[in-house]
Amino acid sequence: MPFVTEARESAQYDGTNGAALANWLDGTYTVASDDGTRLVLRDEEGTRKRIPLNGWLVRDGDRSLLWYGNQNQYEKRWTVLP
Repeated sequence: MPFVTEARESAQYDGTNGAALANWLDGTYTVASDDGTRLVLRDEEGTRKRIPLNGWLVRDGDRSLLWYGNQNQYEKRWTVLP
């Protein structure tokens, strides 16, 4: 029996790509602030997600934000497939 999983994609905040990441999330978040060291995304309800420099975002197959965190958290939680 084959092993399957849902598709997930990740992207890293590099201090310059905040607007691109908001767009990557299919427009469900807007950039509340982006000072190059921390990206703050805001959803329609006003909830803020704070992503540190070099932090990671993971989206599901519907392009919705599934998880976000720093580099260490990302490496512990996720396995990158080739």
